[in-house]
Amino acid sequence: MLKLKQAMKKLIIVLFASSLFASCSFLDTEMEQNYDREMFLKSGYSNILNYGLGVYGYLQGLNSVSGTLLAAACDEADYSQNAAVQNFNTGAWDSYSNPDDVWGHYYKGIRHATLFLQDTYEYPRMIAVDTLGSGRPLWLRNCDNVRRLRAEVRLLRAYFYTELIKRYGGVPVVENVLTMDDNLEIPRKSFDECVQYIVDEIDDVYEELATHYTNFGYDEGTNQGNGGLGTDMSQLGRVDKPVAKALKLRVLLYAASKLHNPSMSHDKWVAAAEAGNDFMTDPECAHVRKLFGDNYGFLFSTESNYQALQPRADLNTGLILTRPYAANTNAFEKANYPVGMTNATGQCVCPSYTLIRAMGAKNSAWNPAKPLDNLDARAGYMIVTPGSKMGKVNGVDRIVESYEGGVDGVGARTGATTTGFYLRKFLCTNLDIVKGDTRHKSWVLMRYQEVLLNLAEAMNEAFGPDEKGLIEGTDYAYSARELSQLVTNSYKYKPEGVPASIVSKDDFRQWLIEERRVELAFEGHRFFDVRRWMIAEQTENKPLLGLKVSVDSSSGETRYEEFVVEQRAFVAPKMYLYPIPVAEINKSNGSLQQNPGW
Repeated sequence: MLKLKQAMKKLIIVLFASSLFASCSFLDTEMEQNYDREMFLKSGYSNILNYGLGVYGYLQGLNSVSGTLLAAACDEADYSQNAAVQNFNTGAWDSYSNPDDVWGHYYKGIRHATLFLQDTYEYPRMIAVDTLGSGRPLWLRNCDNVRRLRAEVRLLRAYFYTELIKRYGGVPVVENVLTMDDNLEIPRKSFDECVQYIVDEIDDVYEELATHYTNFGYDEGTNQGNGGLGTDMSQLGRVDKPVAKALKLRVLLYAASKLHNPSMSHDKWVAAAEAGNDFMTDPECAHVRKLFGDNYGFLFSTESNYQALQPRADLNTGLILTRPYAANTNAFEKANYPVGMTNATGQCVCPSYTLIRAMGAKNSAWNPAKPLDNLDARAGYMIVTPGSKMGKVNGVDRIVESYEGGVDGVGARTGATTTGFYLRKFLCTNLDIVKGDTRHKSWVLMRYQEVLLNLAEAMNEAFGPDEKGLIEGTDYAYSARELSQLVTNSYKYKPEGVPASIVSKDDFRQWLIEERRVELAFEGHRFFDVRRWMIAEQTENKPLLGLKVSVDSSSGETRYEEFVVEQRAFVAPKMYLYPIPVAEINKSNGSLQQNPGW
């Protein structure tokens, strides 16, 4: 436990170190003046390592928009507070005010990464000072670590560009640190040019990346937990080869989707399929090609110390990339636990009845007249329904009173659920926040089931539900249907898979849209999925639904009443992409062109 605390403390230092090298955007050329940069770089291996690790500080968690999930800005959920994220739903956002304006944030990360790569180009010479008198083996080991870190930093930079282009479309690609003597009027590259840059970076660094880092909480070599003895937990959350392969598939999937591929070019779908097939057949990704056979909820919460913190080689979590917290916390639980609990702060992500209806439709036994019975098997791990358990009080499970008249119900007090439901996914369900219980937490940014769904989509668009096609004269490893069945078979409770009646590409596409909606709910995908598919004008431009649950006092019958939480607004086509911040347009002297409609 002591080692765990030390590792977490080290990670806090690393994350805060990122601000030291931050700037406002790629157009800014001045460095912070509160340190001697040259002296810092000459101070040896440890500082150089921390300089590079600081780039990890720009990886965002999932609750980065108004302190809540982006799910509250699409048909998955509502937010119980009147925060900026709500502007997505009302249409009250523009180039001056964007609730998810990450332009400056990711360009800070890109600049930090580029500075590190530029400043450490001669790293073998720079770190030699640390090993004088210690021998060549230590110097070689340190060189290996920095070389690998440089590859990680390039991969992180590619990740940051991916996050930018899925929001803004094509962006400026800045490969060098700019000075006042450089031409600062840098135009945007096309979306496809940005994708090619990202893919080239991934391919170039792949061999330098680690296959995987030491398992958190497990002995190196044995993969068996004994309290963390012998485990280097300072590597918590670092990127490796599976992250590179999964990112390549993700970015090529976006490039093939209708928003960026209006002609639905077959070649783009084949490129995504090839990238996904590479992930599925590469032996260096085998350790994350695991199907979680236990509790779906354990993928996202830490009921005990070591669950869901990072990928674990040779265990079946299927996690690929997580963004860990730097310390024990209960902040997300306090915000999202039902408001009738002492210390609950009422800043809730409220799952919509719109989503619950979709979960019901995934189960052939579902009856809309009894809408909370026979939902998809995953629903109970994601959503808190009236009368279910959530949290503890004095060691006893608490029953949630989100029905009409209950202390957790709609309108019970400020910050109560607006839909009739509370969030379960990502929360530790067994905390007693009255007593201040905390746990470790991480945000799941990539996992195997997403890869399977990404590849299933690419295979269907390229070849249909059941054909495997050929790649260099050999069949692809899996058909779209087989990949989807891997997802639905990955849990002990077996959600319903693809019906045998679905045989056409169009029908399979619609099934997959609904499957992603359920499997990946609240993980930040739906908001962008409906945009890349160009269906947001249907899904986001209509009422968001809630459900009132009450019990008839005389008959004891449970009654359900669907209601409109709010009418939402989506203006097509302009809202399919974010506007470039007006401040960046002004700085560029006209070289940055605004997105259409803004």
